[in-house]
Amino acid sequence: MSARRARRRHVAWLLALLVLVVGSLAAQSAAHAATLRTKVLEFNACDQYGNSSECDATSAQRAEAIATSVVNGGSNVVTLQEVCRYTYDRLIERLGPTWSGAFLQTVAVRDDRCAPGARSWGIALLVQAPAPTNVTATQLPKPFWEFERRYLLCGDVVMGAALRVCTSHFSVPASISDNQAAAVGSRLATHAGSGGAAILGADTNINVRSCTAAVALRPLYAGPFAGTSSTTCQVGTGAMVEADQARTGGDGTYNAPTVGTSKLDCVFFTARRWAPDHAGASTSSWLSDHNVLRGEGTLTW
Repeated sequence: MSARRARRRHVAWLLALLVLVVGSLAAQSAAHAATLRTKVLEFNACDQYGNSSECDATSAQRAEAIATSVVNGGSNVVTLQEVCRYTYDRLIERLGPTWSGAFLQTVAVRDDRCAPGARSWGIALLVQAPAPTNVTATQLPKPFWEFERRYLLCGDVVMGAALRVCTSHFSVPASISDNQAAAVGSRLATHAGSGGAAILGADTNINVRSCTAAVALRPLYAGPFAGTSSTTCQVGTGAMVEADQARTGGDGTYNAPTVGTSKLDCVFFTARRWAPDHAGASTSSWLSDHNVLRGEGTLTW
């Protein structure tokens, strides 16, 4: 065999080997790529038994009804506001050992709305995953006269991928909720800037169906948002997308009001980490003056 023919065979063999290696790496990369359909239940539970005719269910009734809603909807993340620690504990127990969470007391109540002797009331997050780590409670700007302290409660969760799950309850006064939206948006943008994924379920007390009111939430959104038609009325400066916001290829409308005709509750995902297939819907609830909001989307990593 000539030296030239030997070299040709050698080169052909190397090329074949290279094709096999590249193919193997591509298959390995595809095998490592993964997705998670995150299904969030966001709810202002209005744990106000004995204090409000619109929310007059006991904590035991409330925990059972929320658990049933979580199971029937296939949710794997729950964010709650205005909830008793007593209700939270019963909900964790009812959902079972695959669930964990974090609760933050925002005020000590002085009545028996939760249960006789139970005084802890606040915000909570629950996940169908091992217990959250690195749990932080960041106090948000607030007037000194406000009854409830306002916080951003977050925890790191592993659900196939690592992500940060947060919940918050903004103030009613517009001048304060504006500042709170900016504070929360800044923290989520910092997390997203490092490549992190985050979910936020919040009662913002800001109606995103109103172009005038929605401007306060610009620090949270990554793109166009707000309004009641396919024409949006605000453009955000933040890092998040809302599950049911008006968007190209989406439903074209904020079709999930949560308090009467207003859209006060929101489910947010980190824009760069979730596919554009997110969706949301609200359903009425006899437990609260708020509707239950469901938001879902596909996390990729």
